[in-house]
Amino acid sequence: MITWTAEELPRPTQDLDRLESDMDAFGYCLIADALTTEETAALRARITEQAAGERAHGHHRRSQVQDPGMVNQWVHMLLNKGRVFRDLLFHPLMTAVVRHVLAPDYVLSALDAHITRPGNALLPLHIDQWWMPPPSQPGTPGRRAGTMKRTQVCPGPLEVSSTPINPPLVVNAMWMANDFTAENGATRIVPRSHLTGAQPNAVVPHEVPTIAAEGSAGSIVVWEGRTWHAAGANVSQEARYGIVTYFAGPQIRPLQNYTMGLRPEVMAEAGPALLDLLGFKVWQGNGKIGESDAEYALPDDELIGELRP
Repeated sequence: MITWTAEELPRPTQDLDRLESDMDAFGYCLIADALTTEETAALRARITEQAAGERAHGHHRRSQVQDPGMVNQWVHMLLNKGRVFRDLLFHPLMTAVVRHVLAPDYVLSALDAHITRPGNALLPLHIDQWWMPPPSQPGTPGRRAGTMKRTQVCPGPLEVSSTPINPPLVVNAMWMANDFTAENGATRIVPRSHLTGAQPNAVVPHEVPTIAAEGSAGSIVVWEGRTWHAAGANVSQEARYGIVTYFAGPQIRPLQNYTMGLRPEVMAEAGPALLDLLGFKVWQGNGKIGESDAEYALPDDELIGELRP
């Protein structure tokens, strides 16, 4: 069984070499002080205000599966809800860590907020690329891609695999808009679980040891798609505010549909860097809308319909 000691686990740092080494060895890392005190306060104020507005208008998610205690809130599609969120996407240290895992090309799969309030229950462990069929021996039946379901995983042991495993295809970077502590529900992570090639058993309490990804407000916890993790129980008197920046390889379908979901004013001011990140740049022939040599596929491009000589 995979083990570790507290002394060797990742600690918050701005040393890129250490961050990359932590990602390789443990499947996660902690970026210290990614935002200033003022920037963190502005981020927390905007997400607090947005969350309150969505609750007041009945737009907050109520999912018994994701929120057994019915106390939490997801705020989706933050691209539409303030420049303060869009500015997070190009932080140099976070970008460097994401490129270390997915380089050189990747897209934004989702930009959301996850607010875990007091009373939030411990959630089951999972991995973020649960949809990836596991490797299989030639000639043996494997899982077909279209049959993958989040609730129908095949759990495996917490052991370093002795056979080839899938590479990481996604990276999740969660910004701490306030302090993350074990008491207020900091994300629970299983160090080195990315080396198993397996998925965890989705039971509570967890069958394997976990650690709380703790850090001060303005820091980021980053984990790759194979790392076992779960939202922790919030036994404190305060909410935990996490901003999820979820990245994927350019061939992976994003969680959010930017073609349909982006507000016109956000799309109008999007520069090349954001368009690239949102998948509007044609990649290896993927994403084109008609013109075979077009660099970008944009909603207002002229589309070719039926033609006759």
